[in-house]
Amino acid sequence: MGTTVEAVILCESPVATTLHRAVAAALDWAMVLIGFGLFLLGFLLAGGAFAFTKTSAVVFAGTLPLVAVTYGLMWTIAGTETPGMRWAQLRLTTFDGFKPALKHRVLRFAGSCLSLCTIIGLLWSLADEESLNWQDHISRTFPTPLASDTQIFHRQ
Repeated sequence: MGTTVEAVILCESPVATTLHRAVAAALDWAMVLIGFGLFLLGFLLAGGAFAFTKTSAVVFAGTLPLVAVTYGLMWTIAGTETPGMRWAQLRLTTFDGFKPALKHRVLRFAGSCLSLCTIIGLLWSLADEESLNWQDHISRTFPTPLASDTQIFHRQ
């Protein structure tokens, strides 16, 4: 790099582009919305009614973040990539090039929550020297393409 800033990534794996990360995040959010829809369907089938009062609005509005946190925690505890990352053909690696441990995944999940569900974190990667976002810096991990030798992943 043509800068005086010390590089934090010590391995040869390339950092996934912001667009590639956004595709994975969109796929994961689609899964969260499907889960929320299944919750609403289950509520309806169990005899619930959609009467929009202040109380029901708070319950329904609070359920979406709860489903999102549950989805994220499930993959964090499982110690694997989310379906969105797998479908986008991304994998997590540490700055040293190793498979992330549970503590790295927990820190990454906490960083994702801190960055307001990755929206601000994704924007941060546009300004970062190495295209890293908040959760990357906090957890010392980053997503990298599975097949990084193809032309799609080369930066210009």
